[in-house]
Amino acid sequence: MTAKIVEVVAREYCLTKPFTFVERTRIIDSIPDYHLLLKPIVAGICGSEMLYFKGQKELEKLAKRLPMCLLHEGVAEVVKTGAGTTILPKTRVVVNPLVPCGKCFACMNLQENLCYEAKYMAANVDGLARTFFLYPESRVIPVPEDIELEVAALSEPISVALNAVEASGIKEGEKVAVIGDGAIGFLVASVVSSMVRIPHENLFFIGVVDGKLSMARDFATILNSYKEKQRLEELFGKIDVVFEAAGGGAHKSTVSQSIRLLRLGGRCILLGISSGEVSVAITNIVNKNLMFRGITRSKMEHFVKVLDLLRNNESFRSKVKRAISDKNFVIRSAKDLEDAFRYADTEAGEAHLNPGRVLVKFP
Repeated sequence: MTAKIVEVVAREYCLTKPFTFVERTRIIDSIPDYHLLLKPIVAGICGSEMLYFKGQKELEKLAKRLPMCLLHEGVAEVVKTGAGTTILPKTRVVVNPLVPCGKCFACMNLQENLCYEAKYMAANVDGLARTFFLYPESRVIPVPEDIELEVAALSEPISVALNAVEASGIKEGEKVAVIGDGAIGFLVASVVSSMVRIPHENLFFIGVVDGKLSMARDFATILNSYKEKQRLEELFGKIDVVFEAAGGGAHKSTVSQSIRLLRLGGRCILLGISSGEVSVAITNIVNKNLMFRGITRSKMEHFVKVLDLLRNNESFRSKVKRAISDKNFVIRSAKDLEDAFRYADTEAGEAHLNPGRVLVKFP
């Protein structure tokens, strides 16, 4: 087989330095075998990308990776296909942002999410912030017609939440706490409620922003750790599984908080990301026989399960819709994308007006 010849001009919206997107053009003149030419439709702005936008990544990483197109969670449409592909043009697909090498220790042991040499959108290769791009067919999944594209666009963060919940081994009757009221924390709580069916009284959603916490009020017991310290302390030693999904500077308190919440033999799943070090009392972990496990990214199988869950579980689908901000942006220029990121960092980011993931759409 030989690469299929095409002539497409792609506009790319690249972050060149903190707070600055610049438009550039790229000519796509061929489609490699087993690849697709895709056009982004809708994408979500993730907190990890906000770190690049605000210049809060390590200076070495910024210098090495910029300029770069951001956005790694979303849905695209197949425009043209390369030789050896089976997906038809005009098919809408969820894009798995991770392309593993298939050769390293992790890949050979069915842990593609840990691949040493992985290409990952908006981390070490360009993301979805462009009008056209090439991608391996093996890393996309068609979106069922009965799932809204805006909901399907959150498949990637949902897949991470699902990976974490599966790794925790939650059993019926156990008490579960989710620390962190951001998108990942809310989605973890949603998966625990809808898939594992942990009841309201045994599922605790802990955070610091009332607007975000309120989204889970009907399926979890919500608790503001700043305002309700006594209620939080009453849970110490009573939780079987804790998901730490806060990360950032909050790690200094949330990891210790997790240790206190867990009962003897409890499990803690760490999802929150922080470049700083955390000091904890190891004796408390040892004496309580606790298990800590980190979870990052997800596998292709998790994306398949997510779309199946969204399609067949109306209760879960309705929860996911709450994780989407009422405000979205149509991207026709680099300035439009900058406006979207600035909005996501202020009103939506602080949950003053529209708690939830800010989506951007490409016409």
